[in-house]
Amino acid sequence: MASIDITEEVRKKLGTNPLPKIDPNTQAPLAEKKEFLFPDLGNAVIPAMLLGFYKHSRNEDAAAQVLNDSGSERILDDVFGDGKNNIIQSISNYANISAGSVEAEMKKTSSAILAVLKEQIKDLNGKTVSTFFTDQRSNILKHLPAELNMGEFIKDPSVDDRTNKMEGPMSGMMHTIEKIFSSTK
Repeated sequence: MASIDITEEVRKKLGTNPLPKIDPNTQAPLAEKKEFLFPDLGNAVIPAMLLGFYKHSRNEDAAAQVLNDSGSERILDDVFGDGKNNIIQSISNYANISAGSVEAEMKKTSSAILAVLKEQIKDLNGKTVSTFFTDQRSNILKHLPAELNMGEFIKDPSVDDRTNKMEGPMSGMMHTIEKIFSSTK
């Protein structure tokens, strides 16, 4: 497995605008160009879908099932379960786009995620996907807009914690320790 930033790889596959990182202090997007400061569908869907895949991959059997269901209409149900409709509505509100458009973009994004997984992971199975997403957690959270309240919807309040979006030598060391202690259920 190569060391990549999955948010950037998925973004490239979809051809969307660069995803701004979220300032851990203000919880607002950091952007060098002002046009990236406004809520955009890709800014919400890509990190939300990646977070869903991350959360779902905590169970190796569930991660393997998503690989088998790739491309199916059930992918959002598989990844988000009962929280699917709340997540779609949250993204819809954030980006000011219809729920139907959000759902279609989420399905398209899930296909891009699966394509990146197939390119990056030699032996694609539940265990390798789980390990891959454990390594990608901090990359995903750095781009996750706080307004989505994803922690509430996926029943993991730690993802909305500001410290997960911090960077730097000390934060990097803490994220490394976090990976060591993170495990599948």
